[in-house]
Amino acid sequence: MFVFNIIPLLIYFIPIVFIAWFLVKFLKAQQERNVLLKRISEKLDRLDG
Repeated sequence: MFVFNIIPLLIYFIPIVFIAWFLVKFLKAQQERNVLLKRISEKLDRLDG
C-alpha cells in the first residue's frame, strides 16, 4: 500500500524537478552567452578606438 501512496507524489514531483533543472541549465547557458557577447563587444570597441 505504501507504493501506491508514493506514485501520485512522484507524478507531481518529477515534472517540478525537471522544470527546475531545465531553468537552471537555460539560465547558465544564457549567462555564458552574455559573457561571450560582452567579450566580443569589448574587443570590437578596442578595434574602433
